Amino acid sequence: MKNENRQEIKNESNIEEGIGWILRIGVAIAVIIMFVGVLLFFINQNTGYGKTIPVNLVLLIKGLEELKAGAWIMIGIFILILAPTIRVFASIFAFLIVKDYLYTAITGLVFCILLFAAFIGLKG
Repeated sequence: MKNENRQEIKNESNIEEGIGWILRIGVAIAVIIMFVGVLLFFINQNTGYGKTIPVNLVLLIKGLEELKAGAWIMIGIFILILAPTIRVFASIFAFLIVKDYLYTAITGLVFCILLFAAFIGLKG
């Protein structure tokens, strides 16, 4: 019985560590992308868009290709917001693996609220 408990604790620890890495990697990628945007801003002395930066993902991706500082910074912010959302999504599966259905349901509800808020934000 003790060996099973130790194995469960080790598995849960591995899952938590993996979920933690999702957030760390997401933040690191976001910081690197925003840093590139800041460098481009200092090199070009503008955002590449004038006074308004688009929030349309297709236009931002095109702006990345055109090395527009504003696009790089906005994509970095988008990834910075997306990283914790992906972490919440991964936590749903982590709780399912350990058969903690209460926390699976709570985390699923939190994820739905995050998606709802994102769609409300996109509608403006």
